[in-house]
Amino acid sequence: MEGKVTEIFMQCVTFPEPDVVECYEIVGTSIRLNHALEKLTWIGGDLIPSDIQAADLLIESIIKNQAIKTAVLDSCFDQNGANGCRALSTLIKCGRPLRVDFCENGLSGIDDVAAALATNPQLEKLCITGNQLNDSDAELIAHALKQNTNLQALHLDGNNITSTGLKKMIEAIYDPSSLSAMESCNHTCWVDCDVHYAGGNYIGIAPQQRRRLKLYKMLSARHEGGSNARHLNAELGEGAFSTKLVPRVLECIEQYSTATDHRFGATHRFGATTPLSLYFELMKSWKMPELYERGTFEGK
Repeated sequence: MEGKVTEIFMQCVTFPEPDVVECYEIVGTSIRLNHALEKLTWIGGDLIPSDIQAADLLIESIIKNQAIKTAVLDSCFDQNGANGCRALSTLIKCGRPLRVDFCENGLSGIDDVAAALATNPQLEKLCITGNQLNDSDAELIAHALKQNTNLQALHLDGNNITSTGLKKMIEAIYDPSSLSAMESCNHTCWVDCDVHYAGGNYIGIAPQQRRRLKLYKMLSARHEGGSNARHLNAELGEGAFSTKLVPRVLECIEQYSTATDHRFGATHRFGATTPLSLYFELMKSWKMPELYERGTFEGK
């Protein structure tokens, strides 16, 4: 069957005790040598033991088979966390695009997993639902997301993450405290906590457009208090250089207020504040005397 199997599905697998080492070797070899294999699913059954290096053998086989695009390893690692965390961090750093489901494996102390995510690996999707993760774990993941531009989807549902951890995750995706804070947010990864707030990484919208929408949402929120000029002066400075930025900022407002859903080709407008309202606020209160004094609009 080498070179012909495109998907392996194993559920509730139990190996006889005397032959467990040989069984894992056979499975590992089969996974490694089936170069048509695109998806491996291993769910439940006997937990993959660490004392005979079965986990290392399995993960190594997945990594060496470059054809595998999706690995589903649910409820099959020991619940003390160490074995599963090591396996997951190794998979994350495999060096190629991969989609990983690693649910209900009782992860704990995920420092290595978060550190692996922070290296910006080519991992495309990670599902770690039901792993007893807590607020400290969420904070580590949030920090890693700010350094990751490749992960496209992260599922965290069913963990022990409270509103405290959720806040850290949200700030990694949408932080309106300043322009620089918003720029440093993650704009590429949809996280399932997005459903709890507006302004996140919407599905179907490109990262660059997500970034623009967030900036527009931030300007709209500031507009409610008439504070855009004050904030922009604090963030961009008071000098001649920032004055030259005024036409560019005004030009971007209309562009940033809409986005195209690439799944359907539909254009959507976001935010309750219209671009015209923002134009009026900025032209009324932000650097207009300096702008005309320097002739910045000359030739436009």
